[in-house]
Amino acid sequence: MESREMWSKMAGHPMSGWRFAEDVALPATLAPGRLLWCGIGGSLLPADALIHALAGASLRHRWQPLASPEPNGIRLEPEDQLVFASKSGRTLELWTWIGRLRAQAGWGRWRQAPIAITQDDANPLAQLARAEGWRILPIPEQVGGRYSAFTAIGALPLHWAGLDAGRFLAGAREVVAQTEQERGVWGTRVWDMVRAFTGGFLRGTDQWVLLPYATPLETVGAWWVQLVAESLGKQAKDGSRRGLTPIRAVGPQDQHAQLQRWLDGPRNVGVVLVTTGNGVAAEPSDPPAQCPFPGLGRWGGAEILRAQAEGTREALEGAGISVLHWHLDALDEASLGAFLMAWQLVVGLSGMALEVDPFDQPAVESGKRRTLLKLGIS
Repeated sequence: MESREMWSKMAGHPMSGWRFAEDVALPATLAPGRLLWCGIGGSLLPADALIHALAGASLRHRWQPLASPEPNGIRLEPEDQLVFASKSGRTLELWTWIGRLRAQAGWGRWRQAPIAITQDDANPLAQLARAEGWRILPIPEQVGGRYSAFTAIGALPLHWAGLDAGRFLAGAREVVAQTEQERGVWGTRVWDMVRAFTGGFLRGTDQWVLLPYATPLETVGAWWVQLVAESLGKQAKDGSRRGLTPIRAVGPQDQHAQLQRWLDGPRNVGVVLVTTGNGVAAEPSDPPAQCPFPGLGRWGGAEILRAQAEGTREALEGAGISVLHWHLDALDEASLGAFLMAWQLVVGLSGMALEVDPFDQPAVESGKRRTLLKLGIS
């Protein structure tokens, strides 16, 4: 399938509204304490990725995702900002947390009312928000849950952290323009990756690793895994099963943990290696005489990390493994907006080429129904 046909089919899909990355109307103020974020999957993972990639340590300490229904002992405080996020407003984990928090003495004693991020219709979460007088930040109907990074799901946590949500959205829009026009660094990256995904699948490369050599990007991997797995693992119209298995990694940790498998195991793996131009000043180093690496003290941590990334890339390429290298000059709002949007485009376009719908998840819905039956809920 030619690139123009792929683009037209994706852009014409009723659930492709995320590519517009429209500006989001955000509250002027938020409560000064922790951000308690109740949601799961696409209603949480973009927010979690952005906070861990861009926010400082003190803010990360005040960021509290409430996803799994397992008890964790959290207690409401008046300074907490509560956010309930679910496009459908019907997520089991979300309502588990609403019930659990509502049972606490601190419920209703907040300095700033909770915020609901959901589709603004008659769904149960929207109904609750209206009944309680909470603000609703709408997720557009034409944006699916796992493609919601460029709605309030991504913009609100950036705003809470004092970061520029506008730059995040602008970075995303620039990638869309470059990809549609098949120009620029990002346009080249997206189309090269689509060809690698789809051509690799036909040649038997059905597993892909996202390997950032930047610890702040580690949680981006969780977002990426859902995006790829839930979008591209489908049955085509002819009944054939298609899909790519995403593997989450981070360098140099997985250089030690998984590289052996990629190099000497079955040749069905491709790697997307990500580096960043981090401008962190070198820390002084004074290795003792027993250090087995002569002259190690001459090198800063960023230089060692760069050497590790280059060495891993050369080893993979030397073994005949498909490797694509994406370098981010900076790690900021615009670059993360570009990075996340690039992957949404890669996955959306790859779905068109593989002849599966990258915007539904029928098997997941089956699992949800079975869960409710086990709980005796119809």
